[in-house]
Amino acid sequence: MPTKTHLFIYFRRNWFRYIIGIALVFASTWFAAQVPRLLGEAIDLLRDGAEMSFVRGAAGMLALAAFAAFAFRFLWRYLVLGFCRGAETYLRRVFFGHLETLSSEFYIKYNTGDIITRGISDINGIRRMFGGAGVGILNALMTFALAAYNMFDASGPVMAGIAIAPIPFLLYFIMKLRPYLKARQSDIRVATSKMASKVQENLTGIRVVKAFAREAGESERFEKLSRGKWQSEVRRVRLASLVGPIIQIVYGAVFTVFILYGSRRMADGLMSLGDFTAFNDYILMMIGPIGMIGGAVGEWQTGLASISRLDEMLLYKPGVADREGLADEWAARANPFAGGAEAADWIALRNLTFAYPNTPQDAPPVLRDVSVAIARGETLAVTGPTGCGKSTLLSLLARLWAVPRGEVSVAGLDVNDIPISALRDEIGYVPQDNFLFSDSILENIRFFADGVTDGDVYDAARAVSVHDNIMEFARGYDTTVGERGVTLSGGQMQRVAIARALVRRPQILLLDDCLSAVDAETERAILSGLRGYLDGATAIIVTHRVAAAALADRVLVLNEHGAVAELGAYDELIAKRGALFALAEMQANAESKSSGEGAEQNER
Repeated sequence: MPTKTHLFIYFRRNWFRYIIGIALVFASTWFAAQVPRLLGEAIDLLRDGAEMSFVRGAAGMLALAAFAAFAFRFLWRYLVLGFCRGAETYLRRVFFGHLETLSSEFYIKYNTGDIITRGISDINGIRRMFGGAGVGILNALMTFALAAYNMFDASGPVMAGIAIAPIPFLLYFIMKLRPYLKARQSDIRVATSKMASKVQENLTGIRVVKAFAREAGESERFEKLSRGKWQSEVRRVRLASLVGPIIQIVYGAVFTVFILYGSRRMADGLMSLGDFTAFNDYILMMIGPIGMIGGAVGEWQTGLASISRLDEMLLYKPGVADREGLADEWAARANPFAGGAEAADWIALRNLTFAYPNTPQDAPPVLRDVSVAIARGETLAVTGPTGCGKSTLLSLLARLWAVPRGEVSVAGLDVNDIPISALRDEIGYVPQDNFLFSDSILENIRFFADGVTDGDVYDAARAVSVHDNIMEFARGYDTTVGERGVTLSGGQMQRVAIARALVRRPQILLLDDCLSAVDAETERAILSGLRGYLDGATAIIVTHRVAAAALADRVLVLNEHGAVAELGAYDELIAKRGALFALAEMQANAESKSSGEGAEQNER
């Protein structure tokens, strides 16, 4: 849904607070407009030598009006601005929830800094649009109306006309600035997004920056982005700053006319000193709102630009989504994961061919006619040369990308007929990028899931041989790993990530070459330990180490074109001296060469 629809939903739920606040805006403005008139009356009473009781009464009315204006202003700001803060919180929740539903292609198209800027700065701009800007314009228009009425009542149509005449021209001028201010604000938002992206990238890759001694170069690149944002801000300020001086010039001329004409009327006895003072105050009352409208229009244009930028993401449709009505169908169906399909084809790929979205039409697919049936409880190793589609295969099983209908099934059902949440609840997936949150090791493994006990966490950690490493830390499982797990070694990060996938005992475990940072012996020990822990779950393990594939029930070998080169038991494929044998021999030669070079260096 677009941003405006979400705002309408929030308003419908909380309209009473906003309407009361708007009513108080009118009350506050009305009382504020009485102050100049009451001040003029008090001055006339003093000039005419009225009794002090009347003067004190006028002063009391003046003080009461000023206090009422202040009190109502406080109340409307509390109600309206509080309402807008609630809308801001609601929009952020909607925006974040929508981001959680989007597929991988979205995060390829938009960088993290741009997303963060829209979720913080742009939503803040929308809040300001409906808070200070929207109410400011309403307050200004009412101030104009009340000031004009009181000026007309105090001095007649001529002087009131002189004071009001410039307003339409000033407002026209301000309105003509609107599209230019909107364009300038869009430039600022884009520049802010670029800065945020640069900060995010450098903080994430700080170890790479330091390893290559690129601190000075990266600082220079950030300086260029920062200056670009500064230039965008200056262009907007240069344009917006025209409003104030022009208002001052116009109303300087109005004051000149008013003093000359008003003093003559006072000399002729047609205007009292109190009316003269009140009229002067009403002109001052109008100058403020005109400037306010200038600022409010700028805020309004910022809000409109922010709505457009937010809509770009809120209206983005996920490439992977459940079809309409699937949730109801699933609720009425017996859980297929409880019993499942025949053991021989618990997971089935049938002529699976896949190419990533937005790739050239003449580009070859990543996977080509892959067919394999995986039994329930079986462990399948997937290997092959770099770039052959091994990781893509696992991401399709988890429906991280749109899967062609009829080509992938789980538990006897096409994956497109299984709700995404239900499918992924049964999957423990460990990608190559073993991301850890800046939290304790315990919470990283538990992943904030209800029902996962500390004992479950310890068992999962033992299964991947990381429990003893964790207990060596001073705080054990309460150790905070730091952003992206920088506290841990590469091997420890990988094993903690695997423990997170294991802790809920999934029926399907997908490991995407996630043990590359441990030695071959440790990898074999971990994979052997998984069998007892999984207790009948199906595992698909992507690995570059052919020796580790020997622990699987079968091995799927993909060729460089993403097609099946071989499929079978490890010993059978090695005996055939085909693709798997060639990979094993190549790795053995590489290890032998590396060992020989190491021994030669030691002799030196």
